[in-house]
Amino acid sequence: MIGRNEASCVARALKSLSPYAGEIIFVDTGSVDRTPEIARELGAKVFHVSWEDDFSKARNAALDRCTGQWILSIDCDEAVHSSIGTETFFESLSVDNTDIAYEVEIVNHLPNGRSERHTNIRLFRNMPEIRFTNPIHESVSSSIYGLAPNSPLKPAKFQLDHYGYQLADKNKEKLRRNLKTLTRWVEVAPNDPYAWYKLGLSLTAISGDRATACLFKAYELLAVRDDRESFSFWFELTTRLSKELEPISPELSTAIRNLSR
Repeated sequence: MIGRNEASCVARALKSLSPYAGEIIFVDTGSVDRTPEIARELGAKVFHVSWEDDFSKARNAALDRCTGQWILSIDCDEAVHSSIGTETFFESLSVDNTDIAYEVEIVNHLPNGRSERHTNIRLFRNMPEIRFTNPIHESVSSSIYGLAPNSPLKPAKFQLDHYGYQLADKNKEKLRRNLKTLTRWVEVAPNDPYAWYKLGLSLTAISGDRATACLFKAYELLAVRDDRESFSFWFELTTRLSKELEPISPELSTAIRNLSR
């Protein structure tokens, strides 16, 4: 786990881990509240690292301090959902197992009682070859698929509950922080379509025109590539962009839609 100023929610995450985790590594990136104290009181090994505006660096600093065979990456505003089979699944990881990683289902609990689900690689072996990439929207997927390019990942038999979308003030702070990191990302990696795509999505809540411009930049970078369909966000990008451009330029909208087929 990594975190900063998460005293309002970190206890829930830590308590959800305690029945299953052999150790809990918490990397604090500059809290001025009781986050590190709470983590320590609930059994975590707490380390302090300087924040460098790069989530992968912070998460990799946490990985460097892990000693267990398997690693579960969890955020402070998440919790392991305890249900029948959860303990059995975690126990099964200690026996002879050839898997490298698992897809974990994450349930986003939204305001007004709504929810949505998605999966992410959150459970993986403690291997030096597996590290997070990207300064934001960080992921170990590149490492995992580099090690096992033709091996589909199995679903983990537990889920994570994510409560972050219920915190309005936190969401505003998170958006400001993300925009700063995303802007720096496209500056240092101007030819990375994923960086432009994520910046465009984040800008949607602030400026529709700027968001569309960033999404179009991502499209331009991918449209000239023969392997564009291998990018997991290609279809979502073209679908969204063609819809947004329809009132402005029907011809361009149609061209984008046709290229995505």
